[in-house]
Amino acid sequence: MLKFIIVGRRRPEDSQEVFNYNWGIIHVALMLTTPIVFQTFKRYVQHYSVGQVSNDILWHPQSTMQWGHMADHWMDGPADLVRNVQDPGYRARMQPHVFFDPSMLIEFTSGYTVYEKSGFAAGGVKLIHFLKKREDIEQSGFARRWKDEHAPLLLDALRPLGVLRKYVQSPKLALDPAAFKGTLFEMAHFGQYAGIEELWLTGLDDLTKIASDRLVFERIRASAACLTDGESSFAMVAMERVVYDAVTPGMQSPSPAILNPHSLEALIDAQGCGGWHQPWGGQAP
Repeated sequence: MLKFIIVGRRRPEDSQEVFNYNWGIIHVALMLTTPIVFQTFKRYVQHYSVGQVSNDILWHPQSTMQWGHMADHWMDGPADLVRNVQDPGYRARMQPHVFFDPSMLIEFTSGYTVYEKSGFAAGGVKLIHFLKKREDIEQSGFARRWKDEHAPLLLDALRPLGVLRKYVQSPKLALDPAAFKGTLFEMAHFGQYAGIEELWLTGLDDLTKIASDRLVFERIRASAACLTDGESSFAMVAMERVVYDAVTPGMQSPSPAILNPHSLEALIDAQGCGGWHQPWGGQAP
């Protein structure tokens, strides 16, 4: 599966509670009643940044941009992303609901699981790294060494601590910003990072546990430094919320009502997104 990833932050005039309500409830409700969303996005996951985490316990620092959330959308291919963002219904329903700061990052990646603990269940604390490659390394070389050299070292270093539940690497794919012209995303920064690294932990205390073992901590950081630009890469510590999932075996969500043309949701969607207050004559439309 391919991943369409959006990293953003709330508007400065909004509280975290207001943002959480808008993103976690209103935005989700709009997605659940927009047909093109389920025709193109097979899995949708929200990540809420955890505050008050010290950079001292992270081998990549947190961003000075104070990113507060990450959205992860899975799809079969690039054409699905273009279909979604250019769909008239998607634009009419989703774009008027502006609840985030216009500054954002957009990444398009592939993804593969390096490690998954037996009995793994999604959700919980995640350490997410947005990795800028060193200038002296080509993208293909970065992706190969990241997988073949860094991943085995990281797993070997963390295994004795018992903190890792899952590890996923998602290398960068090409993305044409022109597809987003006329959307809320057209001013975003596109494709800035060579890869995104996700580590599911058993709890927030695991970060302190890793940092306290200086041999483990420095070993991982030294390996990362061989591939990444340490000043431009950044970390996000977040809580994962799987909104829906149509692809993970044994974890598939029920089919949404909006895809049933006889459901209440579909009938309301068919009314369109405006004109309800306009007078009309004769028989009801």
